[in-house]
Amino acid sequence: MKLKTIVFLLALFAGMTLQAQDSIPPVKSNPANNHCFSCHGKRWYTYANKDSSQVIKHKMFKDLIIDTVAYYHNNHKSLACTDCHASDYNNLPHKSDLKLEPLLVCTDCHTDTDDVPPINFTGITEEYKKSVHATRKNTGVSCWSCHNPHSYNITTRSKENLNQVVAYDNSICLECHSGMGKFDILYGDPKSNLIAKHKWLPDPIKHFRNVRCIECHAEIRADVLVAHNIRPKEEAIHNCAQCHSTDSRLKYSLYKYQLAQERSEKGVLTSIISSRDFAIGTNPSPLLNLISLLVFACAIGGVAIHTIIRIMKK
Repeated sequence: MKLKTIVFLLALFAGMTLQAQDSIPPVKSNPANNHCFSCHGKRWYTYANKDSSQVIKHKMFKDLIIDTVAYYHNNHKSLACTDCHASDYNNLPHKSDLKLEPLLVCTDCHTDTDDVPPINFTGITEEYKKSVHATRKNTGVSCWSCHNPHSYNITTRSKENLNQVVAYDNSICLECHSGMGKFDILYGDPKSNLIAKHKWLPDPIKHFRNVRCIECHAEIRADVLVAHNIRPKEEAIHNCAQCHSTDSRLKYSLYKYQLAQERSEKGVLTSIISSRDFAIGTNPSPLLNLISLLVFACAIGGVAIHTIIRIMKK
């Protein structure tokens, strides 16, 4: 029951539980998409039979319903449907062979130079190909299995939105790995208790709320903004010190962009003073760090002045 509550809260917090609408909502939309959403934005759709002139009504297949509210708040909101799908989809009814249309992948549109900070889509693709999602047989996992092109809304991590980012990213993993259905289809494993599998952690729920699954389950690569090389469960991090230490791996994953941003905005010295070690029970206070530095500087200055005065009096 705790697991179901966590999954529900994460999904709700991340904005992934919006229901498909019966009509196009009053949001800033792309008129070019209205034709598509007139059917795919509803639970039911109608079309006229050319032979009998009869209007036929059918229930839309659940996986083909687009949440139009989520679409116009996602990263692809400025695109028209036919930017990614064949223009033949404008013809109704759709030709059956359109189902065989190959799906685009991220690198078909995104380059390694059009994002700040650099996301490195080429590196992500290389890492993904080495991950269990790509190498394990019969998974059927692709980019779109985790990143729904019609709804995902990935934001740059910062100290202001870090909790939202953690909840959003973890909800993606829990879509399959919560043991509530999709995981069984992909991997054929029985429903599992996620809490029980992480019982070695002192407080699993607290970890789920504050760090992403990939911090322990993915291999970190310095030039890739988000780790995509998901490792087998046997290779997951089980050593607390790898995160709770001066050289925490979190500095190179979850907090990587945030720390770089602090160095850019505040300068290297200030960022060092205000940095956190993530060691258990030792996260320092930036104010105390500054006071300690000033006391140390005064002590060194006092010794230097005393030495100069002694030399001058000789």
